[in-house]
Amino acid sequence: MRTTALHVRLLMRVALVTVYSHPGCTLKDVAGGYGTVFEVGDSWRARLLEAAKARLADLPPLVLGYLSAQLRAAGHAVSLVEVRDGVAPEVDAAIVLSSIVDCEAERALLERLRERGVRSFVIGAHATARPQRYADVADVVVRGEPENLGAALLDLSDGVAEAGSVSDLDALPFPDWSPFPTDRYRYAFLSRGITLPVSSARGCPYACGYCPWRVTAAFRERDPARVAAEVAHLRDRYGATGVSFRDPLFNLDPDRVRAIANALMPLGMRFSGEMRADRLDEGLLVLLWRAGLRSLEIGVESVDRGLLGAHKRKPPELAQIERVVKVAQRLGVRVICNYLLGLPEDDERTMRATVDWAKRLDSFAVQFTVATPYPGTTLEAKAAPLPPEALTGFRPSVPHPTMSGDAIAALREEAYVSYHFRPRYMWRFARHAAAALWD
Repeated sequence: MRTTALHVRLLMRVALVTVYSHPGCTLKDVAGGYGTVFEVGDSWRARLLEAAKARLADLPPLVLGYLSAQLRAAGHAVSLVEVRDGVAPEVDAAIVLSSIVDCEAERALLERLRERGVRSFVIGAHATARPQRYADVADVVVRGEPENLGAALLDLSDGVAEAGSVSDLDALPFPDWSPFPTDRYRYAFLSRGITLPVSSARGCPYACGYCPWRVTAAFRERDPARVAAEVAHLRDRYGATGVSFRDPLFNLDPDRVRAIANALMPLGMRFSGEMRADRLDEGLLVLLWRAGLRSLEIGVESVDRGLLGAHKRKPPELAQIERVVKVAQRLGVRVICNYLLGLPEDDERTMRATVDWAKRLDSFAVQFTVATPYPGTTLEAKAAPLPPEALTGFRPSVPHPTMSGDAIAALREEAYVSYHFRPRYMWRFARHAAAALWD
């Protein structure tokens, strides 16, 4: 095994690497950091929705921004390398962000890096949960939050290393996006300009058995003033007009969210976040809107609330969700509702009831994901061993007692197509798109 003796004394050319092997929309910094590949189906309408999704959202992984700041502060030359053709970068060291959806392509790249004599490090949720999938092809597999090590990550000896978790999020530097193509980053539901990610908190105290966020470190939060300072920095340094809060649950503490809203108020920035409906009232929604909230994600999952209880989910009442969506739409906040199909307790009747309810609610946008046995979730034990790339978040992969995987996939496609190609929805979406040109 190679040692790091020559590496720790030198300033290095370091590549931050993401690997993409799928056509269409692959998002790395979602599903607890495991990543997803957006899939609807094979019809022309499904393909149209997939193409639209690829144009709507593109955000960089936050962990790479933090590492960029730490490595550059230590004097290293940092570059971002997005590998789509399998070509390995010519650098001294490569830090590869792991994912489930591109695991085999990541392994192939790591083998080429080894052939070139490039020292390789693998980070991220997938490497943390399943280090053995990379240990034979990478020099170092880092479990945990690599920002806890910073530039000292490059000094690690070969093998699997434990980074632990960051106890004081406010002690981290602001992410450095200067090596990144910031002009490309966008979230069309929020702003026509540059959108960049921000984390105001990490972890989630809830224990929903099917959720990949449950396997991350404990809940920690940042000071609202520090959060606002970072948002101002993104505006002034990179020309961002919007920020996407990547917290698993932005409004866990309503009082803290009020403090963040008041701190953001003077900045004139738009923002989005994922929130629970039962921790939002009209007064808080109005305050958030005044501070710049223009896009809001809510987890509905299923209309069968008892079904969710079987997975330790404590869902808001449907009436609470309806009230939040109504108030948000009146204010001009675009609500995206997330639904989950194919849990073992689900059946065709309950899935169709969920889709029908989604149409009646008529939120600005929807997402219909499929139950996926992510590492560390309760669904993992119920699924047969599968290649990592099968776990896209949209492809049926959990054995179901009453429906085949093909039937669930067909229902997912029907849900997407029937929702988005309603005349009422198409007319409303066209009006929103036209208004955005002048917004």
